[in-house]
Amino acid sequence: MHHIKKLVKSIFISITFMFITLCAYTECAYADQDVISLFPIENYDQTISTWIKPNDPHYDKSLLTQEMQQKRLDIFYDHYFGSLSPWNAEYVTTVLKQSSPNDLKSIEINLLDYFNNTGKSHDEIGYGENFRPHDINWIKKIETNVNISQFNDLTYHADQRGIAIENLSARALPTDDVYFYNHKIAGEGYPFDILQISALWAGTPVYIVGETRDHAWLLVITPDYIGWVKSRGIARTDNYFVDSWSSAAKHKLVAITQTKTSIVDDKNKFLFSAYVGAVFPGITDANSIKIMVPIADTTHHAVIEYGIVSNENAAVMPLSATPHHFATIMSTMINRPYGWGGIYFYNDCSAELKSLFTPFGIWLPRHSSNQVTAGKMVDLSSSPAKKRLSYLMNNGQPFLTIIYIGGHVFLYIGNDFNPKEPNTLMAMTYQNMWGLSPNPRVRRAVIGQSVLFPLLLSYPEDTSLTSLADKKYFQIAYLNQLPDSGSLLNEKIINIRSLMYPEILIHAGLLLIQRPL
Repeated sequence: MHHIKKLVKSIFISITFMFITLCAYTECAYADQDVISLFPIENYDQTISTWIKPNDPHYDKSLLTQEMQQKRLDIFYDHYFGSLSPWNAEYVTTVLKQSSPNDLKSIEINLLDYFNNTGKSHDEIGYGENFRPHDINWIKKIETNVNISQFNDLTYHADQRGIAIENLSARALPTDDVYFYNHKIAGEGYPFDILQISALWAGTPVYIVGETRDHAWLLVITPDYIGWVKSRGIARTDNYFVDSWSSAAKHKLVAITQTKTSIVDDKNKFLFSAYVGAVFPGITDANSIKIMVPIADTTHHAVIEYGIVSNENAAVMPLSATPHHFATIMSTMINRPYGWGGIYFYNDCSAELKSLFTPFGIWLPRHSSNQVTAGKMVDLSSSPAKKRLSYLMNNGQPFLTIIYIGGHVFLYIGNDFNPKEPNTLMAMTYQNMWGLSPNPRVRRAVIGQSVLFPLLLSYPEDTSLTSLADKKYFQIAYLNQLPDSGSLLNEKIINIRSLMYPEILIHAGLLLIQRPL
């Protein structure tokens, strides 16, 4: 009996050791481990003037030629009001007429299948805010409401054009319910609601593809993605509205430069809050800017109202691309919480850069992996981390160089002395990041906000954390140069899957989540 007990004990210890070892080399770090800690970001100065110095001789000099900035603005306009706009019949028809399996209906069916928990493993199941997995009735109700047959033989109709009349959340499926993976897995749970696609700002043109049976949701094509939004926040537009809005925007387009700016009418009545990244046609005078804003009439069709915003909170596009102006925009965005998919109208990494570059008239795609295609790209993924950093510090263009590392993108703003090693230069970045992780990624050291953050080979606070310079990818894009022929930007390629899943990768016909840092 004694020998049997020893044998059982030995087997139990072996199995336990094997389980611990397995978890150490996967991302399944469960309850016995603390998968979340706080990275001491206070160790790194977050004062913008420390890193973007007002006494720098180039502080008020534009980093873009006038010709390049105009080309960038033309691209921006094209996505909102031109040939790639949801108000453009030819573009929308191309989207609607994609062939199976890359058509809108097939992808919508794929989405419904993906968010169905049936037959999934423990790590693949999606949970609600009550920590309980979504059951089959949950997805069936959504599927019934979607009314998938409405996407048969889609054709363009001019009266399906619309505009956002308030800020909205865009969702992969028409539901407010969250879809979290197991919170005990490192990098999962709050705030990573996988159903959340992006924020849709008031004043954004859309095309209405479909409507839920309960009329509460609309599936819309936007200048950046396709998603479900609340129907109350969309007003339909007629030819007069579209022509008036587009021609006014072509003459003068105004960008919000102060986040959560209150837009009021000429009677000082509040209309809505506007965020950096929102744009409106406008008229300027000495003290303020009058912007066109859309409101809904009694039939829920859009009519033009006028809002008033101060010169301190908005600017005519394109804003000159000076370090001074970049510092000004960053000052209203820095330290705001990280918001996956624009949740609560906070930014994730790609939304942060997209919003930051909007006042300068530079359009970026919504997905982080696509943003690196917006400029001339250099791929250093095969190089070691030290060589990557050296190349960036020697060849990076401050404020106009973005770096994609796989699931994350950030902005290089220049070199400066490392306060922890005063005789050593380091690369400084601006980014909205969730956090850092070791290898294997069994935990997260959370930063959880937009920050100024040095790109170091290791961090003295925790040397086990993997450097952002040492990830699988390291691709650099120069936004002061247009991309090479063959890029998404130049070829105007329409990828419906990318439009419908801005934070999800498609590989071998399967949907794979692009894991955050």
